[in-house]
Amino acid sequence: MLRKEDFEPNMKTEDKIPGAQTENPAQSQRFGDFIVKYMQDVQDTMELFPGTSFQAINEIFGVLYVPLESMGEIEVTGISYNSIPKCYTYMDMEAAGKSGINRLHDHPYLKLRGKGTAVAVIDSGIDYQNEVFRNAGGSRIAYLWDQSIEDEEQNQSGRELEAENGDADNLPEEGDDITDTEVPYGKLFRKKDIDRALDSEDPFAIVPSRDTNGHGTALAGIAAGNMVPGENFTGAAPEATLIIIKVKPAKQYLRNFYLYPPEAEAFQENDVMMAIAFAITQAKKLKMPLSICLGIGSSQGAHLGTNALSQYVDYVANFSQVSVSVAAGNEGNTRNHSAGFFSQGREQIVTELRVAEGEQGFTMEFWGEPPEIYGLSIQSPTGEILEVSSSIGFRTQELSFVFVETKVYVNYILIERQTGYSLVYIRFFHPASGIWKIFTKARNQQNVKFHMWLPVEGLISQDTYFLEPSPYTTVTAPGDARNSITATAYQHRDGSIYIAAGRGYTPDGMITPHLAAPGVNVKVPLVRGGFGTRSGTSISAAQTAGIAALLFEWAIIRNNQPFFTGSSVKYYLQRGARREENMQYPNPEWGYGRVDLYHTFELLT
Repeated sequence: MLRKEDFEPNMKTEDKIPGAQTENPAQSQRFGDFIVKYMQDVQDTMELFPGTSFQAINEIFGVLYVPLESMGEIEVTGISYNSIPKCYTYMDMEAAGKSGINRLHDHPYLKLRGKGTAVAVIDSGIDYQNEVFRNAGGSRIAYLWDQSIEDEEQNQSGRELEAENGDADNLPEEGDDITDTEVPYGKLFRKKDIDRALDSEDPFAIVPSRDTNGHGTALAGIAAGNMVPGENFTGAAPEATLIIIKVKPAKQYLRNFYLYPPEAEAFQENDVMMAIAFAITQAKKLKMPLSICLGIGSSQGAHLGTNALSQYVDYVANFSQVSVSVAAGNEGNTRNHSAGFFSQGREQIVTELRVAEGEQGFTMEFWGEPPEIYGLSIQSPTGEILEVSSSIGFRTQELSFVFVETKVYVNYILIERQTGYSLVYIRFFHPASGIWKIFTKARNQQNVKFHMWLPVEGLISQDTYFLEPSPYTTVTAPGDARNSITATAYQHRDGSIYIAAGRGYTPDGMITPHLAAPGVNVKVPLVRGGFGTRSGTSISAAQTAGIAALLFEWAIIRNNQPFFTGSSVKYYLQRGARREENMQYPNPEWGYGRVDLYHTFELLT
């Protein structure tokens, strides 16, 4: 059995690779990242590829950093599909009252505002100078880990903040007895660093972390921003302590592999997992229950909760005092999903795919239910048909068309080991514009279903889509995790579902999304001050994360339910959700209904 101590936790490579003395493989473009479990033969991989190093995420998952020069081409079948990091992107394109939050803030007995709890936002960073994240004692941010900053010292001189008795007001000052710490890459800033920056004339000279997108600032504000009466704004948990992680951009080799356009913003699965592990560790040191907000999503994978990030979310959401709120995604109306069903006697299904003019490349994933054996053929817009071999083994198939310059690379995995499904992984290079057709045949016609997914919006042209799409089974990962709180979005002014929201269920019938929260034209704080509006299920996830912090305050800080888990939070919110009389629940659009924390407490009396 491999042990964490068998590897090099600081990931230094200066003794292995010439010229790498100051290079951190987690940030270096010269290394490929692979997610592994400890029971896998990690040691053999390290011996096979000299210069490989390992970083633990937790006691189950870790990351191998392999020099690209020794790897060769990535092949989906040559490496476990789940080991290649999936890429995630943002799930967004006066709401607190509709979720029962304001009534709890002002309730004469409850007065729940998140005091003594921590909210972690894992996203694009934060505008730490914004007034909604400051109070009389300085910043409300206990930790800000910016993964994108290259820091040669790796924060070895940094000192750890710990809270006493779970109270953020007792964060230790300079000279207190606290322990040293470091992050595996990037730069870690603590409350004292941020306070010093806020008091200086040049804050970014001290804390050079910026939110250049504004997405993370918006989510942090919705989840835990201060009350700003003059703007009629409040976060769900305005007295919670903030833990912020700015996720670094995906490496170029992975962007190339997935054929993302240059302007696309994408983040690696392993970096998000590292961020979750960091947040949990810091919350324990603060002695606070933790509510995590994930406003990112991916359409990669079988949508069965088997991606590494979904598995990790499942694992940590069962911890006592940890909750994970995630976005359902905005893929409901993007036309990026198609499905087919083989009933008895139906031999072939044709799926039509429109490819935009100027599309440089994209990927597509086909997932077929077992035990069927599927045969695929691909027809170009000129009518030329090429067959995909299901028996080529662990080699990538190259389909070359005569009348178009397009190259199509295919990996056929008859039995994908995490799911038992058949996976056909297809990459289109310089695809000809027009209508492409995928012919799917079933050898046994055993009443089975298959799905095809394109990348999420933002990672592919909006004009590349299926002509007969299905809006169902479009909840993005990690919204397919069983123990997450997966939030969809609705318009809080008229009560309608958000048109772009991802819809359930999963292919195996698991209920998702779980709840609906306001997510259309919601007021959010902006970078450099002021307020604007944003829409998307990430906004709903942020509000749900703040609500989870309020429940933790009631359950744990006030000692009503001291062993509350993330699953407990979900079950309480599901019981208190508002439901329409003329609608059956749960359902693929609304889950168990509209979240209403006040109604949850009404049911407890």
